[in-house]
Amino acid sequence: MRLVAPLLLFAFAAVAGQTVNPNPMDSIRRLPGYRPTHDTMQLLTASRIAKYAPKLQHEWTAYLGRSREQYARDTAAMGRELRAAGLQTMTRGPYSHDFSVKPEMTPAWFATDSAQHIAAIILTFQAPNGGWSKHVDFTKHVRQPGESYFAESADWEWISTIDNDQTTEEIHFLALADRAHRDARYERAVVRGIDYLLESQYPNGCFPQVYPLEGSYHDAATFNDNATVNALAVLREDSLGVFSYSPASQRNRAARAVAKGIECILDSQVRVGGKLTGWGQQHDALTLEPTSARSYELTSLAGQETAAIVDLLMTVSSPATRVIEAVYGATEWLAAVPIYGFSYENYELRKRDGAGPLWGRLYEIGTNRVIVANRDGIKLYDWDKLTDRRSGYGWYTTNPAATLAAFKRWAETHPRRP
Repeated sequence: MRLVAPLLLFAFAAVAGQTVNPNPMDSIRRLPGYRPTHDTMQLLTASRIAKYAPKLQHEWTAYLGRSREQYARDTAAMGRELRAAGLQTMTRGPYSHDFSVKPEMTPAWFATDSAQHIAAIILTFQAPNGGWSKHVDFTKHVRQPGESYFAESADWEWISTIDNDQTTEEIHFLALADRAHRDARYERAVVRGIDYLLESQYPNGCFPQVYPLEGSYHDAATFNDNATVNALAVLREDSLGVFSYSPASQRNRAARAVAKGIECILDSQVRVGGKLTGWGQQHDALTLEPTSARSYELTSLAGQETAAIVDLLMTVSSPATRVIEAVYGATEWLAAVPIYGFSYENYELRKRDGAGPLWGRLYEIGTNRVIVANRDGIKLYDWDKLTDRRSGYGWYTTNPAATLAAFKRWAETHPRRP
């Protein structure tokens, strides 16, 4: 069951003959191994909810209803735009590989006209649901009537998402712009963005990749690219009063959401042979078992995402025994699986004496062997066999080194409890 399919109101596609901005997906779709995402995994059917989450069945049913209703409102708003502009189809937004608050974006920079110009554009790309999509270039122009909130295609997808740091980074950007130049528009957008995060949180405390739901792997509890960690970080900031204009009721909701999110993270931690290890990129939204996503993102344990989750857990104030055990279990696993004698730069893995430690993006559960895959989804143990997924995807990372260093300091004041 693809939740959004019955609600499609328009055949949103690129206008025939219209020049649109180029982006990498144009060439990727022409690769021999490319295949579009198919709804082969249905994670949130009524029967699965009844089987795996009977105690939360009412909450899940209500959540799915809200998702459908929000999708209908979002697409209806675009339909009104198209009719008012005399258009039949959407056009995709201007493409950018990523958007985030960069280190060079200092308080002084946020006071500049350039920063305020970007902030004004970001406002126009906030979707009716309060979130943002991804790969949009906010330096180009304000969103035009009938222009998509998304830039990879002119289809109605990824509207909105916490994937690729999105929604959370727009919130941070606007909050920083507001500190430089107080603007009620920025503050309203931040509050709406936080509401979006709160509405998107699952009844069990985890987060989907896309909300309103799109079906398939998008509905998994998503740790990939630190999506859940980013969402919880913003919500915790709100609960601590970082956004002074946030209503007290919202801050209270955010505090409860953070507590629920931490519980879902703890419930999702993988045990192998009875021992706590790490987390996958995606977990089944109901069973919380690791699962796959795109064809080359196989069911596994994830070095990069596990490190980010540990970083988050180590910031919990007065952590309970369960949090402490989770951190120790995950760091023991991270300490056991690094690779030495290799460097990874510009998407190339090379042998180099003395190099390391390096961690794989994906580890086979049970064997701790690094695994990779091309778009055909066949599990490989040899990076040199990668072809169409050799570049453009970070198969190795050094991030856990910093996490393990921070853990040594954290452990001094958080010993294991008997």
